[in-house]
Amino acid sequence: MRRMKDASGLSYGRLAGRTHYSRSSWERFLNGKQLPTRVAVEQLAAAVGEDPSPLLALWDALDTTSRELAETPRDALAAPADSQETGAPRTTGGSRGRVGLLLRRLLPLGYVASGALLGALGAVLLMDDGHSATATPPALPSREVAARATATAPRPGCRGDSCLEAEPQARNCQWDAVTARQTWLRGLQIQLRYSPRCKAVWGRVENGTVGDAVSITDRWGRTEDATIRVGTDTYTRMLSTADAPASTITICGKIPSQHERECTPTDQPPAP
Repeated sequence: MRRMKDASGLSYGRLAGRTHYSRSSWERFLNGKQLPTRVAVEQLAAAVGEDPSPLLALWDALDTTSRELAETPRDALAAPADSQETGAPRTTGGSRGRVGLLLRRLLPLGYVASGALLGALGAVLLMDDGHSATATPPALPSREVAARATATAPRPGCRGDSCLEAEPQARNCQWDAVTARQTWLRGLQIQLRYSPRCKAVWGRVENGTVGDAVSITDRWGRTEDATIRVGTDTYTRMLSTADAPASTITICGKIPSQHERECTPTDQPPAP
């Protein structure tokens, strides 16, 4: 995935601007600090104008293996894999032996799938219509990348008031989103994200800690908020801009541990 980003010429900031994930999330995904989500793989491929199918097939294989391992009873991990190998008597029905056999079969698959995923993520752009796999693909011009990403983006699932209280990602509003306004609070980046196709906005914070929060309020007093539960960023549900532009939306970032709050454009929502 990192090679895909580098080949496209996109920075972490520009990649965050074209996807639903924040700059810090992409930094974790592309530097091996966190396994990317399936949606992240899809959005990266769309942002650089590549077919996500080969990567998604590998991701699905890895996810299936991980789920099977997770569903295996914990006590089976310590159980003898095969009573003939340990000399222990067989349990009724051979359940422990079957579980042990399942583990021996699934664990190598997990290793192979994870290795194949990581290798394929970097190799997809290196192999193209008979060209050498060691050849480095040329970087696409930024306008071409943007045009290809827009062409492959799914249609938005809402517009205006139908987007109220909806998840931006669930309604495909993140694909054309831009940062309409941003401010900072002790390093906490506070962003108002706007989708022209959906005519809707949502709030996002980055570089925060658990407990930091973001909220957005429109001129009629409708509010959406979100608090960081895990990681360093989060986002709210959407408010409509069909009847009032994004400039009328107030966005606030909060650091409760420091009893601090920063809003833009004002500290209070504008009057109707």
